[in-house]
Amino acid sequence: MIKFLNIIGCVFCFSFLSCQSVQNIENKLLKKVTKFGNHPIEGTVYNKLYVMEGTYITHRDFEPIFPKLEIHRGSDPKKYEDYLILYDNGKVDEFYAENIHSAYQLLDRSSSSSFYGVIYKKDQKIIIETIVAFKMGGGYGTNKKSVKIISKKIYIQDVGKCSVYVLAENIH
Repeated sequence: MIKFLNIIGCVFCFSFLSCQSVQNIENKLLKKVTKFGNHPIEGTVYNKLYVMEGTYITHRDFEPIFPKLEIHRGSDPKKYEDYLILYDNGKVDEFYAENIHSAYQLLDRSSSSSFYGVIYKKDQKIIIETIVAFKMGGGYGTNKKSVKIISKKIYIQDVGKCSVYVLAENIH
């Protein structure tokens, strides 16, 4: 009985300590931006809206299997598009909107204190680290995604898939 109570106590403590608040995660991510420097990343256009061109299935990181598009612009039956914005302070926001006009309206109304993640350069690699919620534990954590920027397009690699974002102002 005492062993059982010890095990339950350990599990409770572990689950309590592993669950972090969004504010704690945001503070840790902002420290990474400060630690690795917020130097401009070549090829990146900051404070401009990007729209997702598509998500490709990949062989290896950044090796899309053409024309294997998993998702492409306009494929959502609800007509929502994925948007991304990289701020010059290292913060990243990702959100969904019906069109570019709606996306800009959402940006105008959004709070500057909350964000989706951060972008930074570490050991010559560009990383976007995002905030994720754990469903069962109720806490928050982070997810690292590798990034490449080629011809003002942002390629974000995440476990067998590569999402490609283009500047929204180039979309007609």
